[in-house]
Amino acid sequence: MLKKLFAGPFTIFYIVFVYTIAFSVWWAYLLYSKNEAAFSEKLELDKIHYTTTAGNDADFTTTDTYKRNFEKYQRQRVMILAEGSVFVLLLIVGLMQVRRVFAKEIALAALQRNFVHSITHELKSPLASIKASLQTFQKRNLEPEKRDKLVVNSLSDVERLESLVDNILIAAKIEREEHGLEPDLVDISFVCEQISKRYFSNKKEIVLVTEIASNVYLKISKVGFASVVNNLVENAIKYSPENATVKLQLQQLNNIVKLTISDTGFGIPEAERSKIFQKFYRIGNEETRKNKGTGLGLYIVKRVVDVFKGKITIKNNTPSGTIFELEFMQTQA
Repeated sequence: MLKKLFAGPFTIFYIVFVYTIAFSVWWAYLLYSKNEAAFSEKLELDKIHYTTTAGNDADFTTTDTYKRNFEKYQRQRVMILAEGSVFVLLLIVGLMQVRRVFAKEIALAALQRNFVHSITHELKSPLASIKASLQTFQKRNLEPEKRDKLVVNSLSDVERLESLVDNILIAAKIEREEHGLEPDLVDISFVCEQISKRYFSNKKEIVLVTEIASNVYLKISKVGFASVVNNLVENAIKYSPENATVKLQLQQLNNIVKLTISDTGFGIPEAERSKIFQKFYRIGNEETRKNKGTGLGLYIVKRVVDVFKGKITIKNNTPSGTIFELEFMQTQA
């Protein structure tokens, strides 16, 4: 237990913490002892003086001098104990606040390291694939079928890069007060249909089922809404096993627009659900994780939903997987 407590980047902090508390307690004890000693010495001197003048010390404790000195001693003792306790308490609270800030900075640094690892892979992988396709075109005279397949794969890699760049740009805009997500009356049925077409054909052979209500309009940023749908569908496919099913559903219920994306993948642990919308956050370690990503997708989803006063709910799917439900209120154009 102690090894875990004093291990890692907090070692120096805990050493300083323990030293500061011990130092404060020692000074409080020293002041308390000095007060005790001063009272005892004063008591002895007053007793000698009283005995010299009165002839005995039998009634010394009933004298005004004794009572006055004892009250002063009691006040000083209470003052030392009270002020010492408050000081130590404030010191502990202050140090714990420093630790909390320090922990947040360390966590953020770890997330940023993960982001650098992931973004490097996300950029290099499609570029390497496109380069290989172009080199193949250059060196070989391919049959039409093989040529078309390479073109489709290259276009898929380009779309992947485009999606990555869009996520980075949107995340950067969201960080500013003027996020640039200007609302407009958008045909979100059309947006959902266009995005779903990208994923009907995928390497994992996942079946994308769509139930998209026609002519559903919403006052929202087209770029922002497209990013929300794209990120949720991409994640659902990414974290589902091969040959699984992903469902995209768009409904209009009176003045409520409901977007639902469900998968039959591995699901999201309850303990992680409060963290997955944090910027750069991804479950697991970036160096050992199999699934690709930057940790920006769900962050963008949550921020866009919040900007346009929507609501997002995460549920467990049956028998496995996750359901993301988004609700937006329709307003007059």
